[in-house]
This record gives sequence, C-alpha cells and structure tokens, in this order.
Amino acid sequence: MASFSHLVVLDFEATCDEREPPDPQEIIELPSVLLDGATLEVLDEFETFVRPVHHPTLTSFCTALTSITQADVDAAPPFPAALEAHLAWLRSHGLPTEGDALPWAFVTCGDWDLRTMLPAQLATAGFDHVPAPHRRWINVKVPFRRWDGKMRRAGMARMLEALGLELEGRHHRGIDDCRNIAKIVRALVARHQPMEITAELPASRYPPLPLVLEREGERAEIVLGKRALPSLLGAASGAFRAQATRAFHGDGPLDDAGLRELRSGALVRVE
Repeated sequence: MASFSHLVVLDFEATCDEREPPDPQEIIELPSVLLDGATLEVLDEFETFVRPVHHPTLTSFCTALTSITQADVDAAPPFPAALEAHLAWLRSHGLPTEGDALPWAFVTCGDWDLRTMLPAQLATAGFDHVPAPHRRWINVKVPFRRWDGKMRRAGMARMLEALGLELEGRHHRGIDDCRNIAKIVRALVARHQPMEITAELPASRYPPLPLVLEREGERAEIVLGKRALPSLLGAASGAFRAQATRAFHGDGPLDDAGLRELRSGALVRVE
C-alpha cells in the first residue's frame, strides 16, 4: 500500500505548438484525482482550465492535441487564482498545504510537471516561492521501471498496455491523464510496488528571490537565483567585498530549509 494518507495525481497541460512551445510556456489545465492512501479509492476530482496571459491565443496544434478550446481558456481564471483554488480544494479534504513533513504526496507521470513546468509558471506569474506540497513528488515511472526493468522509456500509454489496462478518455487531456495515471498507481501497488517520494525540487528551480542583505550596518540588495546557503553567502561576500560565513533571518540562523520559506524583500543579516 501507499505510505501516505492520500495521493494526489497531477498532470498539467500547457500552451504548445508543433515545433517549439511558446516562450514563456503557460499552464492551461490544472487537474487532479484524489486517492485514499490506504485503499487507493478515488475520493474526488478537481479540474480548472487556466487562462494564459503571455500567449493568450491557443495554437490549432494545441487544441488538436489536448481538446482544450480557446473558449475554455478565455473563460478560465489566470494561474494565481487557479493555483489558489487547487490549494483550497486540497485543504477542503483535510490535506495540509504548509510544512515540511506533509502526510500526502503528488503523483505525476514524469518529472516535467513539477520540476520544469510549475517553477517556470510560478516565475512567469511573479511568484517568489514554491508551495510546500509541490517541492517533492512521486514519479510513477520510477516504480513502474522497478516492476518492469526492460521498459526504460515508457510513457503513460505504454505503461497502461504493459499492465493490461485500457486507456480511457483522451490522451493529453489533463483530467483524463490523471484518471489513467491513478489506474497505473493502483496496478503497481497491487504488484507490490510502493509509492515513495522519487524526486525533490532542486534549489536552482525556485523562482528568483529579491533579498535585502545587512552586514555591520550596511545594506545591499540582491536577487538570489538558487535557494542554497552557499549561493547566498557567495552573493553576500561579493556584495560587501568580504567573506560571509553565516546568515540569519529573524532571531535564528538561516539554512537551506529556511531559504525555501523566505519571501521577496526579506532582510537577511550576514556575518
């Protein structure tokens, strides 16, 4: 069985084109399927389309691939409101959305959704942080490869076929993909493959963070590109032309975990 109270299957759809995606690429569908961690029963579903801001007109290729229409996204909320609605839905089911040791986890098909697309969307939308639940996840391809070591590059459709399952709905429609990924989860757990965290968001993938540094009464403003203490101390050493070896925020020392929680404009004291 899963080692979490709940599993939340997540599969974004984003603006796309036949050759290269628009830059910046933006999320246009945010769906989820909520599973009971013990029984893997489907408890609820969530879906919202998302209105792209930088490239508001969908390409014909994107609509053909996903079935998402221009009318769907035109009537949808922008990303910040869609994300908050999703977080509120999670909380409505008793799933906490703050803290380090969350009792539930996201499940994705690959690492793209939470390692690449979400951080890029957050930065594009002006966020200075990544919500706690989105910082680690279960890539269902990892337990699948444990079960079938010969199929190293299987996508969702091939995993379903290998497990003797039918692809239901439309591939590349986010909510349908979530439902199919949930079926893969159940099939793998039935084959004694545990659902465990497989990836965490690298420090370099967090949105840029403007900070105010203070040292011996002097202040300097920086934009931290990597949420890691060595990067902060290196930037501080350059800003004050003197080696910095420690950092503090509020009443205590600052470490990598603390850096992930800082918001834009935070005051950091260095020594």
